Amino acid sequence: MARLTVIADDLTGALDTGVQFANRCVSVRVAAVNAAAVPEEIFHADVAVIDAEVRHKTSQQAYNICLGLVQQALRCGTDTVYIKTDSGLRGNIGAMFQAALDASGAAAAYYAPALPRMNRLTRGGIQYIDGVPINESVFGKDPFEPVRSPYIKDLFKNCRAEVVTCQPRNLPPPPQNGQQIVICDAENAMDFQYIGTELQRTNSLKILGGCAGFAAALPPFLGLEGEPIRLPCIKAPLLVLCGSLNPITKRQLEYGAAHGGIRISLQNEQLTPDYFASPAGQDFLTQIEQQMQGRCDVLIDTGGVETAEDTSEVEQLRGQIAEQLGLLMALLLERPAADNYLPMIIGGDTLMGFMQQLSEAEISPLGEAAPGAVLFTAPMAAHVSRIIVSKSGGFGDEDLLSRIRQNLQKGTEDDEAVSTYHAAAGI
Repeated sequence: MARLTVIADDLTGALDTGVQFANRCVSVRVAAVNAAAVPEEIFHADVAVIDAEVRHKTSQQAYNICLGLVQQALRCGTDTVYIKTDSGLRGNIGAMFQAALDASGAAAAYYAPALPRMNRLTRGGIQYIDGVPINESVFGKDPFEPVRSPYIKDLFKNCRAEVVTCQPRNLPPPPQNGQQIVICDAENAMDFQYIGTELQRTNSLKILGGCAGFAAALPPFLGLEGEPIRLPCIKAPLLVLCGSLNPITKRQLEYGAAHGGIRISLQNEQLTPDYFASPAGQDFLTQIEQQMQGRCDVLIDTGGVETAEDTSEVEQLRGQIAEQLGLLMALLLERPAADNYLPMIIGGDTLMGFMQQLSEAEISPLGEAAPGAVLFTAPMAAHVSRIIVSKSGGFGDEDLLSRIRQNLQKGTEDDEAVSTYHAAAGI
């Protein structure tokens, strides 16, 4: 049974945390669900990763879903539960942690939300992005869910548990009475080592949380270490589908287009229901396929789509865009020209929209093509799997797309890795 269960609030988060263990050849299964229970087979892996899809739920909905999932994980023999949250502090973080404490009966939960390799640091209980408080960063300008406060404690203001902030070398002991959520500062990888060592010493590795940074430091403390993964050599241009409006991603697409990529910005009409079944939609798909004949990166985004100003319309617009983008990628992958491309999906909502087009809700991370960019296999039609890359909209330098291709071109070409890739890709 799973030694570790990761409960994530969106699908890209589930993957970029699960891959921290897949990178060490540990068995990982990722389930994309939208319910308070999952098939128990998911817990047969060493690491079970569950996308609870609660980032855009109400706080009470997020609490109820996470409560059920933690209870199920513990019934199935899980030793440690990891609450995977956004390094941009979006979502129902407080509700998820309170649910984990209530379901487990643990006295304390430990939250280390820093991601040092992306220059996202926690100092004095404040989250910094590239040296500025998070509310002054691009996350403070998110059109759907802007971060208002840099103080991590504010995420837990509606929780019953006491909330304390600590330095990585000075964790408080578990409380004798009541519940406690401990926010851990961290500014580098060594800080995570200090936190893990102390939690192991005090037998406190039960309810943990953070993003991929803290998760990457946990394998030795949880007995989940293996040999480093070997990625296959993949020499293919990217077919990128981006639903994120984050400025970080916008710069990546601009850089890709300036270096030979073909950028296609979707308009409002192209994201309306039934568009791709219409003659205009079919013509549009053919036009994209013709662009793919040139074997250049093809970069599709929603740059031409207007966003809703009325908050009551935000959720409807978000769901519509994600559903149509997911359908678009599924339809493009049916076209012969797509066989020569490596698909890439940017944004958790967009990735979930794509997964909803598939017959199965389970995917398998293979490794990282670049920091934050996860290579995984997804089940397609006729029992064939396809290798895909995904990342969160808020991750990476502007040249990330180029570095993904370069890194995969340097992958191993030995027979075992190549046959594994070919089997997964269905070629």
